[in-house]
Amino acid sequence: MILERIYDLAEPRLKERKIKDVRVGLHLMSVELDTGEIGVTYVLRKELGDICMHFRQVGSLIGMPAREVAEWSLERKNVISTSLGLAVLNSAAEFDKLKQINNPQGVDAAFSVEIRDTDNIGIIGHIGPIINRLRDKKDRMFVFERGDNVNGQVYPESEEQKLLPKCQVVFITSSTLINGTLENVLNYCSNAREVVMVGSTTPLYPEAFTASGVTVLSGTRWLTSNKDSIFENISQCAGMKQLIKYGQKVSVRI
Repeated sequence: MILERIYDLAEPRLKERKIKDVRVGLHLMSVELDTGEIGVTYVLRKELGDICMHFRQVGSLIGMPAREVAEWSLERKNVISTSLGLAVLNSAAEFDKLKQINNPQGVDAAFSVEIRDTDNIGIIGHIGPIINRLRDKKDRMFVFERGDNVNGQVYPESEEQKLLPKCQVVFITSSTLINGTLENVLNYCSNAREVVMVGSTTPLYPEAFTASGVTVLSGTRWLTSNKDSIFENISQCAGMKQLIKYGQKVSVRI
């Protein structure tokens, strides 16, 4: 499993580290380590259920060993603890060692791969920025989301197995790591030339994705100098559109 590989890579960097601060907002959550590194992940609101009644760590997160919280990403008890664990893993990525894609149009996921006129494009999750940038290709685009078909423009998750094999380029929300659907989605991308993991949840650990089918990781490095702004905005229900100015977009090829 990819999450296990990520944890194995991050674990040596998490030894002796503790959680310094945590924010869980309406759209995003963030974790700060006692060394200042920051990790951000999405909150899967539609999949919360009655988690607030069962999250027993409330009030005791600050000061917990970072490695212990990171292990929650593997336990998959609920989407909140899994997200917090993944945020810790994201904070420990070795950003300075990453070799970013050199693209004159920028490091946005939509510019990180070549898209040919004949390509079918799959998008897992209603990723607005990707859809908007590729709107001129909407006739060859399949957008998938959990739930029912929306106005004939979004396909339900149940259609992925049939339609994804027709796609040459696929963008996948990294929230699939939180709800445990990533491996299934990758199995359906059997004819994809490029598979791009997208979003702030993206763990920037290229080695963990070797031979997985993923070709590009497109995520964010959150600047420690912007910590106060990041945490304050998340506390006030900020989404990625409001938060991205406090980070640096990063795209790396596997």
